[in-house]
Amino acid sequence: MSINTSPNRPVILINGMASNFETQWRRGGWVDSLEAAGRTVIGVDLPGHGKNTDAVGRDAADLILEEAAKHGSVDAIGFSAGAWALLLAASEQPALFERIAVLGAADMVLTAGLHQEAMQQPLVESLRSAEEPTDNLMALLIRTMIADAGNDREAVAGHLASSHRFVTVEGLGAIKAATLVVDGGSDGAGPSELVAEKIPNASRFTVDGADHFDIPTSKQCEEEVETFINKAG
Repeated sequence: MSINTSPNRPVILINGMASNFETQWRRGGWVDSLEAAGRTVIGVDLPGHGKNTDAVGRDAADLILEEAAKHGSVDAIGFSAGAWALLLAASEQPALFERIAVLGAADMVLTAGLHQEAMQQPLVESLRSAEEPTDNLMALLIRTMIADAGNDREAVAGHLASSHRFVTVEGLGAIKAATLVVDGGSDGAGPSELVAEKIPNASRFTVDGADHFDIPTSKQCEEEVETFINKAG
């Protein structure tokens, strides 16, 4: 079977933190739309999320690479933490990825070290607390999202508390895939200008007025990404 044309390449979808494949992508309509276009869709849950509660300490990038290696050539879409995991995977084994779209990969996560364990610790503590936080709106939102997705809160916290590899600015330059970088015009973490600039074959699309969690629920975003992912070649 040829793996050089988009209909024959599977599309891997990687969720953001607190969500999972079923709630982020299937409930959001992405799976049905991609399958209607003739694509085979494969979900990869972040460690500690969805079906991967037993993979808490693993790197999400390794889960993506293991799935991609089964097919030899894939397209992929990732949101937030899933986008960063996808960027790392595509930088480490660029030959596996033809077209990728990364949603909500704000520069500040990379430049300000927001992904580091010390920066994640307050959120980890809030997730592990028996009491709902009253002074941390982000932690409260994440707890609500975890419950809505049916995820295990301790497993999500355990993943956040684990040490993981993270893509570097230099690593972005190793990505060979055609890449669409999508950010939100009102994302509190800021734009993805640096990310788009450092990836050799990247274009950038901004969803006007969208905050971070609005990005994957935007119909405009979905249409733009699917047009890009389904493009022949």
